[in-house]
Amino acid sequence: MNSKVLLLLVSFSLTLVSCANNAKQTNENQAVTIEEDESYSMKAVMAVHDEVMPKMGEISLLIDRLKPLADQNPDSPYANAMKELQNSHKAMMDWMGDFGEAFTSDEILKGAPLSADKKARLKVEAERIAAVKDLMLRSIDEGKRLLDAANAE
Repeated sequence: MNSKVLLLLVSFSLTLVSCANNAKQTNENQAVTIEEDESYSMKAVMAVHDEVMPKMGEISLLIDRLKPLADQNPDSPYANAMKELQNSHKAMMDWMGDFGEAFTSDEILKGAPLSADKKARLKVEAERIAAVKDLMLRSIDEGKRLLDAANAE
């Protein structure tokens, strides 16, 4: 009788441990899914936009400062840096236009629910704004670096 009770307790204990591990694994998988979903949330996409949008003024100033140097030699690094700054400015403007056409103001500003198609589009737009951010930051860094070098001469 004792061996049956002991066997039953061991079985019960193993079942509890197994269930606890499965629950933990399920929670971890849900956490990863939630994190992935949050990186493609409207809030996350707009946070990236809001982070780099103020740099548009800096891009315009750098373009203005590089223009005289670029005009002297259209094949110079200054001209290339100016073109990259212009490309990054245009990329942001294009992204904002496309984004505004794809989503309503309620979806953007008030968190209105998104259809499955719009959720898929939001993921694309999240990747696009990340690429725009990278382009903007790289072009700003290069423009500053070249201007600093020109001023040091």
